Amino acid sequence: MGEEIQRKRVWDPQPRQAQALSCPADELFFGGAKGGGKSDFLLGDYLADYEEWGEAWKGILFRRSYKELDEIIGRSKQVIGQIPGAHYTSGEAMLWKIPAPTAKYPGFATLRFRSLDSDLRVGEYNGHQYPWIGWDELTEFPGSGPYIFIIGCNRSAFGAPTRIRSTGNPGRPGHIWVKGRFIDVAEPFHIFKDPDTDLTRCFIPSRLEDNPILMKNDPKYEQKLMLFPPHLRKALRYGLWDVVVGQVFEEFSREKHTIAPTPLDASWYRFVALDWGYQKPFALQWWAVNTDGRMILYKQWYGCETGADNTGLKMSAGNVAAKAWEMSVNEGATTMVADPACWTKIGLSDQKGIEVPSVAETFENAGFTMVRANNDRINGLARVHELLQATTPDGHAMLLITRSCHHWLRTVPYLTSDPRNPEDIDTNLEDHDYDCTRYAVMSEYALDPRGLARRPVLQIPKRKKEYDPLREGL
Repeated sequence: MGEEIQRKRVWDPQPRQAQALSCPADELFFGGAKGGGKSDFLLGDYLADYEEWGEAWKGILFRRSYKELDEIIGRSKQVIGQIPGAHYTSGEAMLWKIPAPTAKYPGFATLRFRSLDSDLRVGEYNGHQYPWIGWDELTEFPGSGPYIFIIGCNRSAFGAPTRIRSTGNPGRPGHIWVKGRFIDVAEPFHIFKDPDTDLTRCFIPSRLEDNPILMKNDPKYEQKLMLFPPHLRKALRYGLWDVVVGQVFEEFSREKHTIAPTPLDASWYRFVALDWGYQKPFALQWWAVNTDGRMILYKQWYGCETGADNTGLKMSAGNVAAKAWEMSVNEGATTMVADPACWTKIGLSDQKGIEVPSVAETFENAGFTMVRANNDRINGLARVHELLQATTPDGHAMLLITRSCHHWLRTVPYLTSDPRNPEDIDTNLEDHDYDCTRYAVMSEYALDPRGLARRPVLQIPKRKKEYDPLREGL
């Protein structure tokens, strides 16, 4: 009984925090609105096992930058500092040692605080093992790379349970990948089992109402959150994941700008847009445009590794081109608007020093008529805005996305502006589908739609070589 009283005195979870503490998922994301008690949850979750496992209970808690650790370290001194014999070492160590004399492995449990301001620093933890790993404000990490790498450190040679626990708010740089990993895979509170790894993960939302202590001690805090503009209020007060802080395309609406897959008649001109990638994903988009300038993205192929964000398939241009041609030719979509970089040939040669075709030439050899895209980023962004905001006389949007284009809907609506140039997209984000769309809307087919009437709807594929019976072995 005495131990139970002492545990409550150190930290007593509120109902939603207690619910998260009981979740058995391997990975848990606890978050949403500001003021939901997220940081306290991380500390409480770590402490829940230290008395049983003692020296075997090793934890590490990450934040994006060193300065961002100040708040949670300060809170840890208020919570962990109450445990008799617990000692914190500041400076480079940033380490708690907590005595557990009655544990299975008597000794000191440890909790380290670390920053990962560069994704390249994950190599410093190669070979480390931590049964408990925490991520405070996981959405501050633009990509999932550090998180995925550190999962390999989540193990215990002593048989201690392994847990990965994270917190965060919507709308931050890592919004897209965190949403994809935790929010989109299952309903809140439901445990998702990854079919590839059998590891489980869960999202438990937290809102201001889940932190009655804060609401009681700071009754005006809610009023402060309500001062945000409407879209920020939705993200930070209510924890909604369909809005982003700094969202560029605020005018985008799934209700207004998306449609079910629909057959298109022959009056629509079809073409393909390409943003090439090898290490990063490539984006192929099939567009239809009518003589009024209305555009529909009716199909896409996004070359992203399954289960990984912003990671390419590493397919050769020849293989991609061949499959893209098969997906295009029967629809008459034989013209491709591509990133001008696809014509680059610098350094392209095989082991014998023979020059190899550029990406554009490879797609041209597959059958496409290749067109260099207009790569004007500023006017391209303005054009996307213009089409999203414009409507036809019958009230329909001028730019429509078919709901089967999941990757476009996963990434483009949540892009944020470049902090150094508010007139452009932050290129550190997963912007490949956006760039591909920019090429499409800046093409002559979109800017001069009335000229489409003079174009054949179904173009006849060109023969790229003469028949040579000797070469064919005849």
